[in-house]
Amino acid sequence: MQINTSNEITETFADRLVALSDGRPGLRGGLLTETRVPDEAGDRPIIDFIASSEALDRCQEIIRASGWRLEAYRRNPVFQNAHQYGDVLFTLGRALVTEVRDGHLFQRIEFAVNANPLAKIAYDLYRGKFLNAVSVGFLPIRWENGAPGAGYRRQHLEQELIEVSAVCIPANPEALQLGLEHGAVERSALRELADALRPLTEAGNRFCSHGTPGQAAAEPHWLQLARTVREVLKRTSA
Repeated sequence: MQINTSNEITETFADRLVALSDGRPGLRGGLLTETRVPDEAGDRPIIDFIASSEALDRCQEIIRASGWRLEAYRRNPVFQNAHQYGDVLFTLGRALVTEVRDGHLFQRIEFAVNANPLAKIAYDLYRGKFLNAVSVGFLPIRWENGAPGAGYRRQHLEQELIEVSAVCIPANPEALQLGLEHGAVERSALRELADALRPLTEAGNRFCSHGTPGQAAAEPHWLQLARTVREVLKRTSA
C-alpha cells in the first residue's frame, strides 16, 4: 500500500494528472450514474445522483466508496459543466447533499435553471435520461496496486473529492439532439443559450484568429459549445 506524497502521485499517475479546480494536480474520471427526481423535490429542479464509485473504470481502476473525503468539496459544492470554471455560464447548480450511502457516492443537485440556460438544458437532459454520467475530480491519498489475477490494475482506498461535473455538451451532442427531438429540451432554451454564448464566441474568435494552425486542441470550451448548439439547431430545423 502506498501513502500519498507529491512525488508518489507524480510518479504513479504522471500520464493522467490534470490541474483540478483548486490548482492541485489530481485525477478525473467519469462515473455512470443512476438518476431520479426525489418525491420531495416538488417544483424545484432537483435530481438525485447515485454514482457507483466501485465499478471498474476504463483505466482498470476501482474507487472505494468508503475512501471518499468530502470536506473540501462541501466548502464549495458547485456542479459544473465539463470541468469548466472560467465563466459562471458553466456553473449548472450546487450540491445540496454529498455523502456516501450504501457503497455509493450520493449527491442531490439543484440546477440553476432560472439563472442559466445551460443549466436548464442539462437538467432536462438528465431528467429525460439522455445523459447518464458525471465526472469527478479527486486527489489520490491512499491506493494499492492489484496483484496478478486481481481483476484490476489499482484500487483507490482513500481520495479527496475536489470537483464534480456534468458530462454535458459538447461531449454529448447526440444527447442534446435526441433531447430536443423527443421534447425533453425546448428549442427556446437552445436559442437562449446561443444568445448567452455570443459575446464569449466573438471574443474567442478574435483570440483564435491570432493563433497558429494546429491549435484546435486549445480552442476555448465555449467555442465548442456554441458550435454544437448551432449545429443541433440547424440539424433539427423544420
